Amino acid sequence: MNALANPEVGKYLNEYFVSSFQKVASFRIVNGKKQGGNVASYFCTSDNRVLHAVAGPVDAATLLREARWVVETYKMALLERPDGSRLSSFFRKAHNDRLHAEHNIDRLARRNRMNRDWYRQLDRPGQVHLLLASTALPRLDQVYKIVFEKILNERISTAPVVQKGT
Repeated sequence: MNALANPEVGKYLNEYFVSSFQKVASFRIVNGKKQGGNVASYFCTSDNRVLHAVAGPVDAATLLREARWVVETYKMALLERPDGSRLSSFFRKAHNDRLHAEHNIDRLARRNRMNRDWYRQLDRPGQVHLLLASTALPRLDQVYKIVFEKILNERISTAPVVQKGT
């Protein structure tokens, strides 16, 4: 599932994005292989507002599709408002549209009105769309813990990487 090793993905991301990473959880390296941990990819504005996120490891085709969705949605938003105003409401609606189209959220929410954790029935992409449809372009520091702990079910940790074996 190493999507970033795919040349087409790398070329596209290099063309449209500035890439960075931050370790937020602990994992182990045993005999040279990573064990544990998880990954989330965030597509942000230059001021760290989250346009979209991909929770968990995905294949190259999925990461490329989501990256293209961000770029095309951003271009559409600028067609409507070249000055970038209302970008947050445009992306909020775009996430809401995907939530309804891809995850049948209306039926799921109605069926589970009394269950306050009904959203957990959604898959990871659905939970990401729900989060970003309900929060207008949140700052990365406001959502990364939610994505990592609530959607990926991982714990944030500052513990160093443990290496075992040779």
